[in-house]
Amino acid sequence: MKFKIMRFIIILLVFSISQFIYSENHQILKTSKNPIHGHLDLKLKKDLILGEEAPGPYFFASVKGIEVSDKYIYVLDSKMAKVKVYDLKGKFIRGIGRKGEGPGEFIIPVNFCLSDNRDIYIYDLQRRRMSVFNSEGRYKRDFIVEKPLPGKFYVDEKNYIYTTFEESASEKFLNREINFAKINEKGEVKKIFYKIFRITLIPFKKEGMKGNLYYEHPYMTYLYFTSSPEDNIALMNSMKYEILLFSKKGDILSRILKEEKSIKATKKEKEIALSEERTGIPKELQKFATFSKTRPFCSNLLSDEKGRIYVERFKPVTEKGTSFIYEIFNREGKYLYRLSLDFKMDFIRNGDIYSVLTNEETGEVKIIRYKIKNWDEIEN
Repeated sequence: MKFKIMRFIIILLVFSISQFIYSENHQILKTSKNPIHGHLDLKLKKDLILGEEAPGPYFFASVKGIEVSDKYIYVLDSKMAKVKVYDLKGKFIRGIGRKGEGPGEFIIPVNFCLSDNRDIYIYDLQRRRMSVFNSEGRYKRDFIVEKPLPGKFYVDEKNYIYTTFEESASEKFLNREINFAKINEKGEVKKIFYKIFRITLIPFKKEGMKGNLYYEHPYMTYLYFTSSPEDNIALMNSMKYEILLFSKKGDILSRILKEEKSIKATKKEKEIALSEERTGIPKELQKFATFSKTRPFCSNLLSDEKGRIYVERFKPVTEKGTSFIYEIFNREGKYLYRLSLDFKMDFIRNGDIYSVLTNEETGEVKIIRYKIKNWDEIEN
């Protein structure tokens, strides 16, 4: 028993150390506790709404991503298994892909990306297949990715993919780690930039069956990242208020540190977050689940065309109907503003915010675009 405990502690120490393997020449940028320019008061105008109740080109079943170019709005509808393309005034132009197993078809498309070359990359989780189309929707090629990519990814001008993936970190497959990595156009992992322990699966036996129970909840470690126009990638571990700026080679250029104490998660938060309704974990097994003693700091990371980074602050599961808080940094690591909105930002670029709104009662999905009328007045 002592050997098992020591082995588990050693594993945790290895993963804890691994996240601190930094290059020697990076900058450490310590930010102020309070924003330099205080609260940001955005003057917003709702200028576009996409989404209808009736089936058709303006109906959304499950939106998994939004991308915007200088000509088009691209929306991935996972259940409809296609990317819908609209012009900037909201007129439907075309659909890209369809349900199926052939070239340019998908079973479960979970995310997509408009690459730096303006190609459209769509990932099918069921088949671990990446399909590539040009900006007009013409099918080009596909390839298998060796690791499952359930979340967001970014593709640069050389067709390298930057993303996160999870994999086993022990012989018994109970301990799982999350990686941030660079993948080539053959689907092979080229380099791992960052890794950290994430979760311990729960062994179970039931009705003659046995296995390891996988689960998700908001109080475990997530890695969030966003690309910037300076060819850098910002990465944040949800459990640390530290933004790492990587080069595309994987070198850490700088670390933005904000001094802030962790807040202890309450017993009620743990009860709600681990509930069987949310996680699928039977009540008698919930005591074995990985759960942080403190709340995460963030729940997403965004950036705009000026290189500003938007840290979406974590909302406890006990708080409903509260505002979404964003803390805004520039590329030099200065904490510029604190922003409060009554909706979640899914994409921000060139003075426009796109937000996906789902009606919990009806399931109706709408995409709303807000024009920021005082965009040019925001400090950088």
